[in-house]
Amino acid sequence: MDGIVAVLGMIMLALCLVGTIGYNGLRRKWAGIIGVGGSYIILLGIMLLIASIGTLIKAITGQELNTSAGEMIGTVLIAVVCLLYMGMVIVSRCETTAQKVMLPLVACLIGAGFIWRLLLAIVAHVPMDSGETAVSALDSMPDIIYDTNNARAVWHKQGVYGDHVQYYGPNGETVTFYQSDIEGANYKGFALN
Repeated sequence: MDGIVAVLGMIMLALCLVGTIGYNGLRRKWAGIIGVGGSYIILLGIMLLIASIGTLIKAITGQELNTSAGEMIGTVLIAVVCLLYMGMVIVSRCETTAQKVMLPLVACLIGAGFIWRLLLAIVAHVPMDSGETAVSALDSMPDIIYDTNNARAVWHKQGVYGDHVQYYGPNGETVTFYQSDIEGANYKGFALN
């Protein structure tokens, strides 16, 4: 049994190392599917499942158990709830078969690597990725802008269309802003409010 514990310890060490190194890339790639909290739930479920299997093996081989029946039942129940959450994430958020197969491993890597990456961010100022994708400047433009030449002219955002955003004015006029038109808080003579 000590050999199994040593192997599982090495696997956990490898998960922490790979998760810490690959944390930013994993968070960006899997941001829409699983976050850090969900990763911890899945990691906990897998770890408790492995612990339950280890206890079951000890019971079958006749070794002395250090846990009571109540602790074992509680461990199994928590593991089942965590693994049901993993199943829900696989069914509801994963789109491809590769995502469904890789989710448990990726969740373990994110969960195991997060705390070490956080410590590195605090101690060594190593950047951490939140998993959020960058929003283009066009998407972040306000819903209403005012003409600086005529402060009473209000222009309302009509929509963002790929590489440009359109606004319509008080007389039905439209104005189009492209990515290259955005400079600070001024847009072709218009000012933000």
